Amino acid sequence: MHILNDGKHAFVFPPRCGTRWIASELYERGMLNTKGPHHDFRFEEADVKIFMFVRDPFTRERSIHRWLAETKKIELDTFTFEDYIDSEWFELEPSWYSRYGDLNNLVQHIDIADINIFFKETFDIELPQYDNLYHMVDDNRNDSDIFSNPHIVEKILQKYHEDLKHIKFDLTKYI
Repeated sequence: MHILNDGKHAFVFPPRCGTRWIASELYERGMLNTKGPHHDFRFEEADVKIFMFVRDPFTRERSIHRWLAETKKIELDTFTFEDYIDSEWFELEPSWYSRYGDLNNLVQHIDIADINIFFKETFDIELPQYDNLYHMVDDNRNDSDIFSNPHIVEKILQKYHEDLKHIKFDLTKYI
């Protein structure tokens, strides 16, 4: 957890949720003392309002797959998203409720799709549109084609089943 320099707010930065970009933007504005976020969430007794950044599970899983290629753990041309879904890599990065458990009950979840509205309403600052700045590797495949596979959809829904009970995402384009 990162407590902002105002001493009133704190952020939890889960992996693959645009959090490097968010932390960098906050650092540039003097709101956070570190440009790169850590992904830990150890509750510290502090009188702060805590927010956790999340993104829709389908986009997040595509991001994790690309991240594996960006970090040279896989090759996209030989390890497709379908391969990833059915591999041990799929379970390597847990969902938010699997990773942080009951600590999720201490936070307000903020969908990265609503990040600009959140920062304007909460801090009266305008951020640029999130542009996947760190999205360097692409498999040149269309999400709608990938997510037309019921096996893939079901695996992702199962992985995030607890999260979807608590975090409201618009998943109508996937299910």
